[in-house]
Amino acid sequence: MVNKKITSIDDLSAKDIQSIADLALKFKKSTKSSIQKKSKNIFNLFLEPSTRTTVSFELAAKKLGHNSININFEKSSLSKGETFNDTMDTLISMKPDALIIRDKNNFSPRNIVKKHNIPVINAGDGTNEHPTQAMLDYCLIKEIFRNRKIKIGICGDIKHSRVAHSNIKLLSKTGHEVHVIAPSYFLNKDEIKKINNKVVFHKNLNSIKKLDILMMLRVQKERIPKGSKNMMTSFKRDFCLRSKHLLNMPYLMHPGPVNRNIEISDEVLDNYPKSLILRQVEMGVYLRMACLKYILK
Repeated sequence: MVNKKITSIDDLSAKDIQSIADLALKFKKSTKSSIQKKSKNIFNLFLEPSTRTTVSFELAAKKLGHNSININFEKSSLSKGETFNDTMDTLISMKPDALIIRDKNNFSPRNIVKKHNIPVINAGDGTNEHPTQAMLDYCLIKEIFRNRKIKIGICGDIKHSRVAHSNIKLLSKTGHEVHVIAPSYFLNKDEIKKINNKVVFHKNLNSIKKLDILMMLRVQKERIPKGSKNMMTSFKRDFCLRSKHLLNMPYLMHPGPVNRNIEISDEVLDNYPKSLILRQVEMGVYLRMACLKYILK
């Protein structure tokens, strides 16, 4: 039997995405218990720092009545020098029903599925993808705009952002108009065009008009080459979101955590009335409940 997986948005058809989003929204609206008859053992292997994703996956599993076993780098034998493959062999030998993994290496969730044929959800792999973040963003878009096709701007460190890559794939697959706003040093146009050659590119925030949603991204400081102080200074000057950029009043998103006054100014982050940032966090629990139900069928 081939197990279901969410290692990439590529694993999901447009129909799958709609089905998972609809279930997440159903979970959010429901006052009934969602506990399953038979509990499963879910291993959460987080090898990079995380607050929102770790907690939401753990809470999602518990809301469904499953056992959530959290493993981080400091508590794993990886910190003692064990290889990644040996760690995985050890964990899989314990017969988990599903594995959630966040890793600094691109494609490691996909490679685990190939070797072990276990249900896997990618909670972020390197600079590659973060599919459940894109899906929770889509759930919120669907909740607000229903089935209307809208204009969405994605701004910031596109090059190093797994969130950006998953969102561009998902929003393109679901028929929305995607605009990318980024400096040349944070953008690989050819890479984005391979996903969708209809993406519209912009060099600054001032050129964006009539967006329905503006999605700001975290600058991936840990993935930027050392000695990039000038790059950060330039980005802060030209791309930090301020009130003057929001005159058309789009909804505002950010996957978090926010680097204050680098991606978004204090004035916007603390006072902008159409911010969806905390609603994204809330939606993350319901979306991940739906993803767990999808892969455990």
